[in-house]
Amino acid sequence: MLICKKKGKLNKILKCGALAVMLGVAGSAYAAGTSTAYIPVGSSSATGSNVTATGTSGTLTVTSSGPAFYVQGYAKVYKNWWPDTIKANLIANPGTSTSTSFTTTSGEQYYAQANTQANTTQISGSAKVTVK
Repeated sequence: MLICKKKGKLNKILKCGALAVMLGVAGSAYAAGTSTAYIPVGSSSATGSNVTATGTSGTLTVTSSGPAFYVQGYAKVYKNWWPDTIKANLIANPGTSTSTSFTTTSGEQYYAQANTQANTTQISGSAKVTVK
């Protein structure tokens, strides 16, 4: 709740509006985007949607809930004119979750991709990319 105590109504509106804009800009500097590629049982791969980085840091988290198989996850940079670039990749062994950090470039689009171990469909898992 914003409280501005100024006698002039126009002055009050301008100061409250300026404060709200400053708080919104400051908060957006720390906003994060997340792309999740979830592999349901019966499938062997998945791709998440694109998210745009607003800063320079990212995290890739890969989870495998399969009884005996691993999940490999990727953090990729989307390129519409060239093959997508892999920024990070990890393997999660059965029943585990693992994470790593990577550097992003502000304004670039990133997405998660997950694949199961070859020739398996009795597993579920995910790759999640979070960019700031």
